[in-house]
Amino acid sequence: MNTVDTPVVHPLTESERESIRDWLAGSLNRPQVAKDQWEKGGIAALALGRRFSAVRLTEPLVYAVTGSRMSVHVTRALASALRGPVLHAPSIQRFYAFTPPAAPTWEHSPYAEYLGRDNYLGVPPIELTDPEDGLEGYWTVPVTRPGDLCDPTRLAALIVAGSLELKGPSREGVGLRRVRARRPDRAHHARP
Repeated sequence: MNTVDTPVVHPLTESERESIRDWLAGSLNRPQVAKDQWEKGGIAALALGRRFSAVRLTEPLVYAVTGSRMSVHVTRALASALRGPVLHAPSIQRFYAFTPPAAPTWEHSPYAEYLGRDNYLGVPPIELTDPEDGLEGYWTVPVTRPGDLCDPTRLAALIVAGSLELKGPSREGVGLRRVRARRPDRAHHARP
């Protein structure tokens, strides 16, 4: 387990890990199928739209928002921004943010896609947090407890920011950057 990339405040006990596995596997009608897959070190296909959904994010979007391709920086930035678990599937260049099952309210982005009911997601064992060991998928931001999900408002903001960054400089995007760069006490004062 790569403890450098893991934003967990304390190491999880076996009981806590088992609770997380139960919660994740509970997305299926037959949870034991997922547990058996994980026990063998494999990836389990979990049903989305019941306990949780996922938002598929492109690597360019994530790298634009985090300002880095280094896994340690990406992990820290996503953990801070989303406050919930995120998978990375390097072989297909996608990240998956785990969200509540309700459909999102953000505007369409070519860099993000909501996956809810009638979708399945390949999920690695929760212990797989090292990018060196998880070409097919690893937890870039691990699950820390049952019910741990990304904040949908924060995720929408990340998607908007990343989409604007990838579209390149525009009048709207430059204005956003300038507002962020100003000190809060000067944000509402017009300059002569």
